[in-house]
Amino acid sequence: FPVTIKVRIQGNEFSEERLRAKLNELNVRFVDIAVAQAKLETNSFRSKIFLENHDLFGMKEAKTRANLASGTQYGHAYYNNWEESVVDYALWISAYANRCRTKEQMYALLDGYYAEDPNYISKLKSLQ
Repeated sequence: FPVTIKVRIQGNEFSEERLRAKLNELNVRFVDIAVAQAKLETNSFRSKIFLENHDLFGMKEAKTRANLASGTQYGHAYYNNWEESVVDYALWISAYANRCRTKEQMYALLDGYYAEDPNYISKLKSLQ
């Protein structure tokens, strides 16, 4: 049966501070890593995937977990707004990273499962 997720949107304006606040509101562990991911995946919030797809994390449209993507565009998920992208990232975290208790465990997961770039983790660490 379909899963319905309601997202409360306060304002659609994006800022790094609002991103951090949304991640904290959703109880995402390792906010600094998530913000670094968003910066890296969006070329500091300037990429076409972010500006047109509202995709902060370079997510692909999920096929086997609950998600908020409205479809696929440019090979990545697209969302109605950036906040839906953050909620979808939180859903990914809850599905795949809920057992990560340390930053090193999170980096290992990202390195083995999330990232295609072999230098992804060192790039993330340089952005924190």
